[in-house]
Amino acid sequence: MTCHIRKMLPGDLPEAMGLLDRWSMAPTPDIANAERSGIEIDHAFVAVDDRGRLVGVGSYLLHSEELAETASLAVSPEVKGLGIGARLQVARLQEMLERGIRRVRTETDRPETIDWYLRKFGYRIVGSNPKKHAFSLPDVDCWTVLELDLVAWARSRDKG
Repeated sequence: MTCHIRKMLPGDLPEAMGLLDRWSMAPTPDIANAERSGIEIDHAFVAVDDRGRLVGVGSYLLHSEELAETASLAVSPEVKGLGIGARLQVARLQEMLERGIRRVRTETDRPETIDWYLRKFGYRIVGSNPKKHAFSLPDVDCWTVLELDLVAWARSRDKG
């Protein structure tokens, strides 16, 4: 199977939300103080397979001129383990770097995802935040906060 990564289009949103919902990570616009209330289409990417199916989504949020946060990364279970999540992550990191972002934060509650960010991208754990409502894993009550020095990440890719 082949797959390509591209910027999200408005018509991709329902399918992307469905994919995020499979992992209990769909933004919830109707809940006060929701962890995520939506996806910023201008800051989102999708993975599309050779049959035109959306099989992955990844977005980010801008917090300042130098700080962004990755958000809403999900891959269809049928293609999990094929590197699609990593390709979505690289696409959004590269775009953030082009925008002048220097630091990237990520919050997750999944141990395997924490390990993935640490091992594959060089993030470091900087703290934790309590969850505001049931989102992602229901038995975990806080987010592990990870941070990446985006400039250092780019330098390491240039050397490798």
